Amino acid sequence: MSTRKDRVSLAVARDVAEELANVADSSGMTQYALANELLRLGLELIKSGYSPAQVRELAYFYRIMMELEIVPIPGRVLDKLISDVYRVDKETILKVWCDAGKMLAGYIKAVFRDLEAVKSFVPYLAKIVPAKKFDVKIQQDEVQIDIVGIGYSLESVEANAAAARCLLEEFEYKVQEVITAPGILHIIAKRQ
Repeated sequence: MSTRKDRVSLAVARDVAEELANVADSSGMTQYALANELLRLGLELIKSGYSPAQVRELAYFYRIMMELEIVPIPGRVLDKLISDVYRVDKETILKVWCDAGKMLAGYIKAVFRDLEAVKSFVPYLAKIVPAKKFDVKIQQDEVQIDIVGIGYSLESVEANAAAARCLLEEFEYKVQEVITAPGILHIIAKRQ
């Protein structure tokens, strides 16, 4: 059977058609091939139970993970590694996590410019941190972070607190209050 007879026309918004043409040209594909590939992938994901919004989130989350060079590791394994190093060399593990906080602050500055604009990033950050509750309130001169389920040990929570403190300091906030317990982190910081 001829490919021409297997084709069906679909209507799309003009801006989508123009973007499809631009992306197809820049990637060396035909619009037909690109549209088929995108539709097949999208349909496959939706049939697997993802909504279109979740597909968009997955793609964005994947991009963030690649840009930050995040390596997926089971939470219990990470917690054990942190706890073991913390007991042997507390200063080193806190410095490593502080540096991670600074790196994340650099990423936020490059992509979002300032901490107030990062509200759209918070849901993705919440997915990176294995937590049951991840609330970040960013107001003009104050940031409040409440996380439940961040690590299984106090050592892991302390390491994450160091990362949060250093991230906030990069945005000229001074941590006023820190409450840590196994799996619980609460921080309030005010702009200096």
